[in-house]
Amino acid sequence: SDVVGRSGGSLSTLYALFGNKRGLLKAVMQSQFERDMRELDGIINRDSAPETMLLDIARGTQDYLAAPEMNRFMRFVIGQSLRSPEFGQKFFEKVHLRFLDRYVTLFARWHSEGLLNIPDPQLAARQFISLVLHDLHVRAIYTGGCGAATSKHEAEQAVALFLAYYRHRE
Repeated sequence: SDVVGRSGGSLSTLYALFGNKRGLLKAVMQSQFERDMRELDGIINRDSAPETMLLDIARGTQDYLAAPEMNRFMRFVIGQSLRSPEFGQKFFEKVHLRFLDRYVTLFARWHSEGLLNIPDPQLAARQFISLVLHDLHVRAIYTGGCGAATSKHEAEQAVALFLAYYRHRE
């Protein structure tokens, strides 16, 4: 009803375009996901040092996910996943794993170029995501995102910790 009201269209037009509420949700999520992937790819495809690139990714991700609308969206996804494990599995596969794959590819490239010593890019990707997102997700779950704003210092420390480990590994 809110979508119909804001768009000035009709419920029949909405259902003709998207089939049902789930179809509308899928279209909104797909649009947002494609925009997010383009933004990440823009950072990854720059010719930057690992520290600069990781800081840009960490800061951008934290700012983006700390926004109130993203907190509401993630809580919605969690709720839907509880009601429909299939929904949660698809979201995990189509969103999380595709972002993870971008990091795996990036870390494997840095390893092969000798920029960092990352023999297990898959593990490193999960570690990096955890360093950047864990606190935001915990705050979003327990407080609805209240006070979820992050500081540049948090992103810098996450990147510094990640790089300290993968620069000095034998």
